[in-house]
Amino acid sequence: MAADSEFTIDELARAADTTVRSVRVYHERGLLPSPEVRGRIGYYGSDHLNRLQTISRLLGRGMKLNGIRELLEAWDRGDGLADVLGVKNQNAAEPESEATTEPQDSYAELPDYAKQALASSDDPLEAYRVTNPRCCDLATRLHDTGLPMQDTFQLVERLRADCDRIADRFATELFFRLAGQNYEESARTPRDRTKLETDLAIARLIVTRATSELIDQAFARHSELPPVATAPQAQAEQ
Repeated sequence: MAADSEFTIDELARAADTTVRSVRVYHERGLLPSPEVRGRIGYYGSDHLNRLQTISRLLGRGMKLNGIRELLEAWDRGDGLADVLGVKNQNAAEPESEATTEPQDSYAELPDYAKQALASSDDPLEAYRVTNPRCCDLATRLHDTGLPMQDTFQLVERLRADCDRIADRFATELFFRLAGQNYEESARTPRDRTKLETDLAIARLIVTRATSELIDQAFARHSELPPVATAPQAQAEQ
């Protein structure tokens, strides 16, 4: 390593505008390669800085650490983006049976955070809000109607599960078409990777807006009231 590209962990964190604790967490989670250790000091290079900046950008765009790790590991292996996203032959869509694509509507076991909220000695809804701030208003209103707390959480989590299924079914192909395909055809330079990150963020925004509009339209159809019956028009006076 050249001297001008060496960083201690403190220097690396400052250069990447993050914290030493975050650097250690990324290393423990397998996102950041180990430093070169000389004596009792670990030295990081420009590759570590670039990797750390990429992690920060992806986190800022809503990706989770596990997803980032899988993406970076695939890039390190030299996998194509189609492999990273799990896209099969785009020209040969496989037929899907209704039985496999339409899961049964059933009460699945509550996730741990919902169980912990139910077990809270204080207000379960406030405990639920910590990990589900945008769902808590719905849960609160459902509970206010008289629905028991466990049934309230079950209903909200069923809604979440169906949203997850929508994303699992369509995100891969949509993101590949809107962002990944261009990257596959590029030279895959650092600049191309940066463009991919930007394209993925834009694609996520576009898909989210379209999905939100479609869901709103679907719910609107179910909330329409039947036309009000009108009394027969009185006969005109003779």
